[in-house]
Amino acid sequence: MALLELAERTSSGLLVRLLWDDLRNQIVLRYVDARTGDSFATDVPNGSALAAFEHPNLYRPLRDAA
Repeated sequence: MALLELAERTSSGLLVRLLWDDLRNQIVLRYVDARTGDSFATDVPNGSALAAFEHPNLYRPLRDAA
């Protein structure tokens, strides 16, 4: 996977990165909360890149209830 960083922001222990996967022609969102250790990475629709960057928790993958 060849990733190109499009944007990054940090605030109060949160790190949000927006990446471009040129092999898959896909936007990837990465989120890390250094305070809690919570993190995720997910593909987002290319047309929703800015919204995902500004509101990453709306794009958080669903977790199993098990």
